[in-house]
Amino acid sequence: PVTRAGRSLVVQARLNDSREAKLIVDTGAEITVLSRAVAMDIGLLPSLVIATVTLNTAGGSVRADVFRVGTVSLGTAEARNVTVAVHDLPDAPAGVDGLLGLTFLDQFLVTLDAKKGELNLKPRQ
Repeated sequence: PVTRAGRSLVVQARLNDSREAKLIVDTGAEITVLSRAVAMDIGLLPSLVIATVTLNTAGGSVRADVFRVGTVSLGTAEARNVTVAVHDLPDAPAGVDGLLGLTFLDQFLVTLDAKKGELNLKPRQ
């Protein structure tokens, strides 16, 4: 299911089978982005940083640490070892924990029906 938060489409994701997160579906985002609070909750410690990237945000360019999340699940769709950046989105609607970007979405054939409020994810073969 997809809900609206302002002009954004939001889905409920499960991270590492332990933490729920509300993420904006963003097909224009190259990388999935999680807030610092969510990253801490799932154990993404500074010692686990694999890289640092520049994110181009509405407020300008920012540097963010990059990690791998063991699993990201939406319903029955699951991706493993998903690359994520950790950054608090300054203009995110209340209750939104980040962005679901292409590091997750590229692993699926994606159909989004905003009117019906459905995001369908079919694993790529």
